[in-house]
Amino acid sequence: MQTVTTPSRLVLATDLSPRCDRALDRARQLAAQWHAQLFAVHALEPGEADGWSGPTTDTTASSPLVLANRRLRRSLGDAIDDIEVMVVAGRCEAVVSEIALARDAGLVITGVARDEVLGRRLIGRSVAALVHEARLPLLIVRDRPRDAYLRVVVASDFSDGSALPLVTAATWFPTSRLALLHAYEPPFAGMTADRAAYEADYRAVVAKEADAFLATTPLSRGQMEVVLEPGDAPAVLTEHVEARNIDLVVIGSGEKGLLHRLLAGSTDTSILAEVPCDILVVPKGSPFEEKA
Repeated sequence: MQTVTTPSRLVLATDLSPRCDRALDRARQLAAQWHAQLFAVHALEPGEADGWSGPTTDTTASSPLVLANRRLRRSLGDAIDDIEVMVVAGRCEAVVSEIALARDAGLVITGVARDEVLGRRLIGRSVAALVHEARLPLLIVRDRPRDAYLRVVVASDFSDGSALPLVTAATWFPTSRLALLHAYEPPFAGMTADRAAYEADYRAVVAKEADAFLATTPLSRGQMEVVLEPGDAPAVLTEHVEARNIDLVVIGSGEKGLLHRLLAGSTDTSILAEVPCDILVVPKGSPFEEKA
């Protein structure tokens, strides 16, 4: 049985725009909650140093590296005393992943505005790389933090390996109101003579699948609300978030439908455009996972 620990080091990935203020506030709140060390990272992307004739590693007063470092420190304000600041030339996903792994971080945090993560041009590339290549959990912050997460929902398809996001949510946010959400679509429902009876029988089968899924974890039904709803998973998730005023959605990299919608090239069809709250993506084999 796998066990999960809370991260002792967090990485805030920022592009120095105002949209990352909310991510900074959430990162500081989580660092205080978990007594974790916080790093702020800005990647000096190709093109940001256009017009500079010197090397991107130059540390003279007018170099892009130094100027970006100043901007980052200024944007952090009073928080600078509690945060280690790093500005490195390179592509965002490579820089953030390398620093997070080198610092043995357990979570990367970034901001979102206008439904863009680290800027529209980076949404698919950076998020996918951070989740899959670095095997790091990624928290995408949309809302302005007002307190610790109070209501957390874990969306799951009950597939093999999808227990980790649920265990992670229960471990990281033990005082939150936790719900396990599973959306299902009964096959052939429109072809049966008694559709209501068929759907009731199918729901009973899904309920047994939920019990079998929970049996693979150290958790029980008494520790969470189990929500089983017919329908398309992203639509069911969005409706649940809005109806229950959910603060955080947790999904795993094995949830193919949801992850695809999160990484969709068009933000008009992505989960980011639909789900009005923060999203935590937990990949398989995350660094904080330990074997009991």
